[in-house]
Amino acid sequence: MDARRLILTNGFTQRELLRLKTQYLSKKRIVYGRIQKVTEDESFDKFILLIAEICSRGFFGLCGISVVITILTYLEEGFFGGAVMFVICFIPVFYNFFNCARAAGLNVTIAIKLSTLRLRMRWYKISPPQIVDD
Repeated sequence: MDARRLILTNGFTQRELLRLKTQYLSKKRIVYGRIQKVTEDESFDKFILLIAEICSRGFFGLCGISVVITILTYLEEGFFGGAVMFVICFIPVFYNFFNCARAAGLNVTIAIKLSTLRLRMRWYKISPPQIVDD
């Protein structure tokens, strides 16, 4: 599946896409100014893929570890122990998620959709753009 089709079928509303585009244009103006054109590697769809990577950077690792710990506690201690461990393990996961959304300057619903986009990128084996430090 193409990256553009993946972005379009992810469920973004028009308002959310306009907000992402506003962020993209402001970042582009900071780097290049108003007149200079961007290359193909720095297009809007690559920007969305990069923001999806940034928003969900630590989310999947922490979420996987928390699921394993919760399942093992459920099998060992029963339903009550699993429910308590679910709450204990997922508080840091949600805190990390909201903190990454706030650091990127996004709304929480946009960050959730970007995280699902990143999950779908892994499923369809689409790699995010690389950040190159000069």
